[in-house]
Amino acid sequence: MVLTSQNKVKTMNFSITVATAKLLFTSACNVANGTKVNIDALNYVHLSIENGTAEVLGTDTLSIVRESAPIDIIDDFEICIEAKKLLAVINGYSDGEKPLHFSFNDSKAVIKHGRSKVSITTMDSNAFPIPAIKMPSEFQFSCGSEHLISALNGIFYAKANNDARAFLNHVNFSICDSKMKLYTSDGHRLATNNVLMNHSVDGLQGVLPHKLVELLIQTPHTGRIDFFFDESHFFATINGTVYGSKFVAANFTDVSHIIDTELTQTIRIATTELLDSVKRIKGFMQGVRIPKLTLSFQNNELLLNSDADKGNSIDDAITATLVGDVVPADECSFSLNPSYLFDALKNIKSNDVCISFTSKSLLKITDPQNPLLSGVIMAMR
Repeated sequence: MVLTSQNKVKTMNFSITVATAKLLFTSACNVANGTKVNIDALNYVHLSIENGTAEVLGTDTLSIVRESAPIDIIDDFEICIEAKKLLAVINGYSDGEKPLHFSFNDSKAVIKHGRSKVSITTMDSNAFPIPAIKMPSEFQFSCGSEHLISALNGIFYAKANNDARAFLNHVNFSICDSKMKLYTSDGHRLATNNVLMNHSVDGLQGVLPHKLVELLIQTPHTGRIDFFFDESHFFATINGTVYGSKFVAANFTDVSHIIDTELTQTIRIATTELLDSVKRIKGFMQGVRIPKLTLSFQNNELLLNSDADKGNSIDDAITATLVGDVVPADECSFSLNPSYLFDALKNIKSNDVCISFTSKSLLKITDPQNPLLSGVIMAMR
């Protein structure tokens, strides 16, 4: 990456590759573009160059992204660039090795790529509300990012939105014996997963803010991920990139023991076949005030039935294999919201999925190839 400076304060000219520009600006611009507050400065990202490092910061007051990369330049420089237009320009080029030429003055950023030229509004860096990020000498816990992000992806669907019980709107965690237990619940369903830790403070439990989880799920980075928090923010850092979200002060309520409910009958079904069937039924039930799907197991088949308004109904049958010992001949039947079952099945990556009827008003969904990922759904009355 080659950069040249022509003026220390008022102007700056440099060139970086498209790939480097995407690395530096994309995540920060995405956060700035998601702002819902009426603060014009937050529509910009803050670019600073200091001691041979370029740093880009974007925030919407709830989330923070700070991306950095070493650069070959000795002069210091600061400016703010309008995020939405900058992201559109960067995403408009596909060849990562081609150069982007940046020229800054007091009011504009001019970006050239071949014969293409774009001017984007800039703002004085002093107007940007830069949040304080104090890196600790030791992180509260660390783990592999790929395993953690996969685990979060598998359970994020089950969290609540805007529930009065704050902990239901986020991802809850507890750490014991170098293992982090994660779970999400909206009061009608529950999903859990576990992650092995590289380093952790044993006995730690709390809430991962959903905004931070959203940033992590979208991260392109791999490697070790380190977490730390203070009185105001919860941070994660990976390969020099810092992601942060407002700290969530909520009482931790561990309800993950519900997953260990007694099973009465377990059947194994092809995941794609069941997912397709539930998707058809879910679509058929659109517009129904309270959609209800009834599952029953008879003669090595899982029967699916939904009654819609005005006499409309839909039935399906899928071949299923009984797992374990045969239970009494009484028919196993369960009614639930089809959207809840669809959401759970979408996160099963194996060819087969296990559906378990239980002694309580719960249906359990597990991945036979990944027993750490499981979920339960409450019955509809």
